[in-house]
Amino acid sequence: MKKIVMLLFSVVIMTTIDAKEKKDPVVMTVAGNDILLSEFIYTAAKDKGVDFNNKKSVENYLELFKNYKLKVADAEALTISKAPKFIREMENYKSQLQESFLMDKSKEDSVLHVIYSRTKYIPGFKQILFRFPGGEILPKDTVEAYKNAMDAYNRIKGGESFESVGESLSEGNDGIGYTIIEKAFPLRYPKVIEDKVFSMKVGEMSMPVRSPVGFHIIKMEKIIPDPGKVRVAHILTRFASDTPSEEEKEATLKLSDSIYQRAMAGEDFEELAKKHSEDTITGKNGGLLSFFGIGVMIESFEKAAFALETPGNISKPVQTRHGYHVIKLIEYKPEIPFEEVAGSISHTMKNTDRHFELYKGFDEKMKERHGYIFYQEAYEELQRLADEYFPMDTNFYYRGMEMEKPLISLDSMVFFQNQFVLFVSQLGASTKTLSIDFMSEMFDIFIRNIVTEMERDILERDYPEYNMQVKGFYDGTLVYELSNKRVWSFPLEEQDKLDAEWIKELNEKYPVTINKKVVKNIKKYLN
Repeated sequence: MKKIVMLLFSVVIMTTIDAKEKKDPVVMTVAGNDILLSEFIYTAAKDKGVDFNNKKSVENYLELFKNYKLKVADAEALTISKAPKFIREMENYKSQLQESFLMDKSKEDSVLHVIYSRTKYIPGFKQILFRFPGGEILPKDTVEAYKNAMDAYNRIKGGESFESVGESLSEGNDGIGYTIIEKAFPLRYPKVIEDKVFSMKVGEMSMPVRSPVGFHIIKMEKIIPDPGKVRVAHILTRFASDTPSEEEKEATLKLSDSIYQRAMAGEDFEELAKKHSEDTITGKNGGLLSFFGIGVMIESFEKAAFALETPGNISKPVQTRHGYHVIKLIEYKPEIPFEEVAGSISHTMKNTDRHFELYKGFDEKMKERHGYIFYQEAYEELQRLADEYFPMDTNFYYRGMEMEKPLISLDSMVFFQNQFVLFVSQLGASTKTLSIDFMSEMFDIFIRNIVTEMERDILERDYPEYNMQVKGFYDGTLVYELSNKRVWSFPLEEQDKLDAEWIKELNEKYPVTINKKVVKNIKKYLN
């Protein structure tokens, strides 16, 4: 596929580059290599000390730039660029740089802001989940789950309580789950469920909602502002057994209360934790825990921690299944700024099927850019095949390979049904177990792979910034390698002298010509 795209665009790319170079004058020639004005302006603009309105400032930078290019020429003459280590570094850099260009940053930020806005609220809801059978399944395998979900929905609409229906159905039935959820929500559930929950009003009940795992009936109980995160230290006094008697509980409480009284009297909490806490993990660190939010800790511990209002406040002994805890508030974060969590949200989305949501802006932009045409009838034929056979089934492959209708078109290049079937058989990796979901995800990946390769192959034509960054890394790495050998490996006090001698040597060794007319009129090229 990549070779096809490269052949398609190679002539266009070279023609465009030649045209651009004619409009981009040579600012200097160093060791026989022409250096275009655009490169000089790009590098000079990145140096805050350069003032294009000041002739002396431009001339000073021109001298530095010339000397830098002489060092590049010297490194190339020594064939440093041919070294395997250098080639690997360039390949790795270009690969990483390409990824940064093959995205739509503004659209991704918009998606991240939506998720971030949801982290500010904690929805409390109940759900009755009717699970699909395990393994790879076809649409016909979901019929029973849907029927059961609709029966339950109609029972509730008919007057039975949500709770009684959920409890009666879940008893002794592993396929049906009745749960109450009040935890930090975004990104922990499939997008379709998250979107549904955040669109519902308190007291509202949904019709069955299909997710990758089954049909959900959701009842919205409440939605509260997220109080943020706290960091606390605690001192645990454990119960003597897993099922303590009332006498054991009373004795444990008495010991915990004595520690609480000592802390309130002014004894150092950290030292008390080190000496008396029976939490073997945190006790040695003064009882300190990491920041946590709602839905992470045991409810009684969590409520006591969030009830502390001021750092330094200490709670009375709080009971959990482990024993009694004395808790001290260390720090409170009411709201974490977007900038601090955007990276972690993005990372989570990239490593789950939520990456389609994150990259959708780029996908749509590239489809438009490359004249995407979708042949609905051809796709529906494949979809009907997926109704009979899971896309990884050999029957799907053999029957699909006989299908030859156009499926999509990009930049006038037509991709056929059997090409998609071959792609599915070779990739075949998805979290989706329902055939139509699996095929839909594979189709999105199929398109993304094609447009991404198309973009990758024309980066040099359409993204001047990309070319400049690659060139900058290439030159910088060469100069670094040679400078390390010629200058930086010597004592600091000798380095200035060695550098000056090297530059003098280079100016004598390599011819340099400067287009003074272009430099003199540089301002007219800035816009």
